[in-house]
Amino acid sequence: MSAFKETRNELAAAMHRLYQRGLISGVGGNASVLVSSENNILITPSGYFKGGIAEGDLVRVTLDGKVVGPGQPSSELPTHIECYRLRKEIGAVVHAHPPIAVALASATGAIPSITPEQTVLVGNVEIVNFSPPGKLGAEAVSSSLKRANVVGIRNHGFFALGKDLHEAASRLEVLEEAAKIYLAMNQLGKISALSEEEVRKVRELYLKE
Repeated sequence: MSAFKETRNELAAAMHRLYQRGLISGVGGNASVLVSSENNILITPSGYFKGGIAEGDLVRVTLDGKVVGPGQPSSELPTHIECYRLRKEIGAVVHAHPPIAVALASATGAIPSITPEQTVLVGNVEIVNFSPPGKLGAEAVSSSLKRANVVGIRNHGFFALGKDLHEAASRLEVLEEAAKIYLAMNQLGKISALSEEEVRKVRELYLKE
């Protein structure tokens, strides 16, 4: 199997994974992966059922936004391109709408550190005010993308960056897990987030491994 075909398979599988985990709906969410050897990205198409995307549905786009071949890319293409422009080390971008995490970010404007996995894999999450998809959305998150691997948009969703699709998608899975725990603690009457000292110790431990 060629590297390009393998990349297409991985991207389609990542969308199926996000759909099955309830992190995107049938019409919402998108993802892309950098094909560095060709200076292109592969991105999910606009208007497709996200739980059934096939390898042949993916759209190839240059890093300056020109569509190569058939298909219409996601309306979030400008933000994906902005991610690759600002963060040369990343290889994939995932945009999803994890419901509890979106609710928490929208209601409080913050995502506290709840679990060790969240602390290490997700890190600090920056939340920006709502902006519609497209160029305006890319402008809204641009500054935060320089500092954070996960950026949330109120009443919308999150962009997660990673060295590959697995890392980017895993960041959103871990974020939603932490948000669910936060919600359960709130229902029990006591929020117990990790302190700054606990966060520091966890990060030191993982960095040594």
